[in-house]
Amino acid sequence: MANYNIKNYRNSILSPFIRDFIRLKKGLGFKAERIETGLWAFDTFAHNKGNQEIALSKELVEEWCAKRPNETVTTWSHRINYIRQLATYLYNLGYDAYIPVYHHARRETVVPYIYTDAQLEEIYNATNILVQQRHHPGYCLFSVPALIRMLAGTGIRLGEAVNLLDKDVDLGNNCLILRDTKNGRERLVPISESLSEVCRQYRQYKSLLPYIHSNTFFVKLNGTKCTNESFGHWWNQILKMAGIPHLGKQRGPRIHDLRHSFCVKTMARLAKQGKDLYHIMPILSMYIGHLSLKATDKYVRLTSEIFPELLSQTDSICTYIYPDFKRL
Repeated sequence: MANYNIKNYRNSILSPFIRDFIRLKKGLGFKAERIETGLWAFDTFAHNKGNQEIALSKELVEEWCAKRPNETVTTWSHRINYIRQLATYLYNLGYDAYIPVYHHARRETVVPYIYTDAQLEEIYNATNILVQQRHHPGYCLFSVPALIRMLAGTGIRLGEAVNLLDKDVDLGNNCLILRDTKNGRERLVPISESLSEVCRQYRQYKSLLPYIHSNTFFVKLNGTKCTNESFGHWWNQILKMAGIPHLGKQRGPRIHDLRHSFCVKTMARLAKQGKDLYHIMPILSMYIGHLSLKATDKYVRLTSEIFPELLSQTDSICTYIYPDFKRL
């Protein structure tokens, strides 16, 4: 089996084209980190196979696209689709390039878990009494209480919160400026006065740390940046302390479900106030960083399911926007 981990000096015959293609993707506004990693791995593979021409033969591509032992369907699908994009790029430039068949990964359906108000209160209480068993400055427990409240109070993604710069938490105007977002689009997120006070207290305690090595808002005790993975252990502890059982891999509850809960509760609250769902949809979609109204459709369905008294309002608007919307 080929070794895909050996160093690639990026000086093969295909390297300039891969470099130009990645530059093109980034120039169009795409986040190309994953495809960049995947294509440079392919470049190493093709170079080791002795490819000496600006071409992608069927044999070379199919060997690369073969599923590897223990590889997940999603990873496999991504590898194929990355090489499809490169092959299409080369073909459009006039080179002989075999374009593999499109492979769409069938992901298991994840059912969003919507926290009740009582459960959210228990979650907040649990974050207040979490205790670090080992005194290690590399743990992120210091940031957990404020971060959980921010996720629940704004619906932003965990990655967006972790990458939030300290300078972009504007507590004078009660807003967050998100720059490093999933869709690559900067957006302004207003926050409540109560969340602003939480952030203010966190920042005050943060100023007492002896060293700050990161310009991000959320840091560990040693002053370095927190990572998404840093919170997994603490989230499991929080759920246990809050008495919220885990329902299984695809049913959560997950930390990302704080985002789902925020969206559903926001729609329900505004609908109960008599707000027109036609106006709520685009505003919520922009607030949470969706590129289209269709991406927000699932929250309409969830709201209807959890708050059946709003079903008639939801049906009327979604039938107008999405003709195939059916009563649950």
